[in-house]
Amino acid sequence: MKTTLNSLSAPLKKERGCVEDQPQQATSSITRRTFEACCGWSRTTQPRSEIFRQSLTFAAGVALLLSLAGTPDICAAETATNDLPLPFPLIERFENFGLKDGLPTHKIHCVLRASDGKLWVGTYGGVLVREDGKFRKIGVEDGLSHKMVMCMVEDKRTGDMWIGTLRGLNRYSAGRITTYLQTSSGLPNNVVYGLDIMDDTLWVATAAGLGALNLKTGSWSIYDQNNTVMHEPWVYSVKGAKDRLWVGVWGGGILEYELANKIFKEHRDPDRDFHFELVHDAGPVSDVTSWIAWEDGILWQGTYSGMSRYDGSRWRTWQEKKSPLVSNFVNFIWAHGRVAWVGTDRGLSVTDGDTWANYRTNEKGEGIVEIARPGQPVETRIMSTKLPNNFILGIWVDDQEAWFATSDGLAHAVFAGQPKTAKVADAK
Repeated sequence: MKTTLNSLSAPLKKERGCVEDQPQQATSSITRRTFEACCGWSRTTQPRSEIFRQSLTFAAGVALLLSLAGTPDICAAETATNDLPLPFPLIERFENFGLKDGLPTHKIHCVLRASDGKLWVGTYGGVLVREDGKFRKIGVEDGLSHKMVMCMVEDKRTGDMWIGTLRGLNRYSAGRITTYLQTSSGLPNNVVYGLDIMDDTLWVATAAGLGALNLKTGSWSIYDQNNTVMHEPWVYSVKGAKDRLWVGVWGGGILEYELANKIFKEHRDPDRDFHFELVHDAGPVSDVTSWIAWEDGILWQGTYSGMSRYDGSRWRTWQEKKSPLVSNFVNFIWAHGRVAWVGTDRGLSVTDGDTWANYRTNEKGEGIVEIARPGQPVETRIMSTKLPNNFILGIWVDDQEAWFATSDGLAHAVFAGQPKTAKVADAK
């Protein structure tokens, strides 16, 4: 079934062919027509054996329909279910930005909105800061160590922005850039994939281990295969979670670091198979961790073989074709509350683990959203706009809006039913 998003909350009964949308007729007529639709029965000349067979089918249809108290409203339960509120906002439309809007390149790697309301965008050609509706560039000519920006994190206590690149780490503070390189500091490696700040420590995921910079003293610590249970030093992601740290390792699963006890614990794929999930819901879906996210007690793992969720006691895993997950190739996950916003190579999945909304482009080139509720058929709606590209590399979400970094531009998502705010207005 396909509809437009002109009214996201409007019942979709006409497209479903619900009986209650038909002109008022005698119940017997409606019942007969419903039997014909359900059982393939009609009043035509047939051989007796065929009539007898259809009579049995007809009788079975009678029993089935009588068991559904309220025959005329046969579609009402499904419609009512599909009108129930979702555990996350639906996207009404996308507002896209590209080269014509002042972006120095089409490839966007990361995006976040700072605590002062400014939007920071990491691209293949430097950093962009959006304020007053315009993009301002910070590049190599301004002191940035490399033009390819991989990740960013804000120190909300100071307003400093930490920027990870393909060649070094940068701190942007009050208009000045300080650079940290492997050869001139304690940075484990110049290739910086992920950043997070916990209290007075900046955690840095690099291609040769995990770095920890004490923001008060300036001293560095390095964690790799020499002093942890890490089998591979290729660290893709890091995320703080109250009293512990989660570390996503390429080929090494997930490390859980208890900060108080200074103990590392390993979480590995129980079947050790990079391509197939042989043991379901028993641990990480794969040891090749592409990204991790944590919020509200829930850890999410992105891999190139699917996605995992861990609540501290139970693992759940999802793979495409076996679940609504739009693709196994997960590049990035943003956790907001208990909901994961999942960027893949074929579009966006939004889920709390049970209900899903997938945003992608169909075979006709149309933007669509596919809504999957537990125990219900997938509902497909055509959108008036779409993502600039299905290959999503970065995401930022709050209660009012979402931003997406893609391989062909930047996208701003306006939520359905959301009143205009200063943040949304600034996106135009």
